[in-house]
Amino acid sequence: MATRSIFEEYYSPQTFVDRFATDAARAVDVIIPVIHTNELWRANLVSIYREIPVRTLIVGDGGSIDGSLKVLEDFPRVRVLDHRAYKSLGFSLRAMIEAVEADWFVYLHSDVYLPAGWFDAMAARQADYDWFGSAMQHTIMVEYPNDFGERPWAGSQMGRTAKFRPAISVIDDDYVYRQEDFVLSDIVARAGGREGRVADTFHYHQTIRKPSPTARKIKSVKLDLEMSRDEEIRTWDTQARGIVKYLHPGSPWLEHELAVSVHRLVRLGAVTEADFDRWTAATNPAWLPYLRSGLRRRKARALLEGAERMLRGLIPSK
Repeated sequence: MATRSIFEEYYSPQTFVDRFATDAARAVDVIIPVIHTNELWRANLVSIYREIPVRTLIVGDGGSIDGSLKVLEDFPRVRVLDHRAYKSLGFSLRAMIEAVEADWFVYLHSDVYLPAGWFDAMAARQADYDWFGSAMQHTIMVEYPNDFGERPWAGSQMGRTAKFRPAISVIDDDYVYRQEDFVLSDIVARAGGREGRVADTFHYHQTIRKPSPTARKIKSVKLDLEMSRDEEIRTWDTQARGIVKYLHPGSPWLEHELAVSVHRLVRLGAVTEADFDRWTAATNPAWLPYLRSGLRRRKARALLEGAERMLRGLIPSK
């Protein structure tokens, strides 16, 4: 029998369980920064109180723009700190950690739901580590348009039966699967029919876990976010300057992130390489050689990608 999906668990009514009532000896504080949450915020909180013996839930309010703080009124032992004047997440985290009174605390994002057994598995490693985290399972629930030009995607189509009758028998029990909409369109065209796309409505097409006789796991999902120029600059600027000011070279991931961030800032016209070099030299000069070599690699890669795009344009595909 297939187990219940996490999405069903998210939206099923759940009885509130306060683990602190039966496990106060292991109680910890929980810190969560908030500006906005999502529609699962209440369910996430229910999972937190069910899994963790919460001594105090400390919330850093960066200026909540939704009903997140109102939802908190239904939960016990909550302390909301006013962080509306703070500019950064880091300063909010500092204030929340300074407010912790328990020997241990748990740092959670507002869009985190804890599965059964999370706290027990984590608490079992307290003797081994002083700061540690768990693995991550992403659940993707976003609505976005998927446009394919004038051609309709499969999933919600309507057809005149008479246009299919003459040639539907050409389909044998062999290969028609993911190209079925093209095959059906071809059958209609051969019968003299017309294909169209209705722009006045749409359908929701779900990508979600479902039982299948074939084992196929989603390895990754890519989402392209549309940001204003100012927001994109803020994103890359805080990433680059935060790495230089607070961290040290030695991590390939950080070195890559620094180079990518500065490269994008230069491309956006927000800073010059010389300006960022000077700021790095004054802030943490240990990063200078990594920054310069990383930018050289980014430039070389950009040139290569540009050449490949040009070649693809010159050489016709077969």
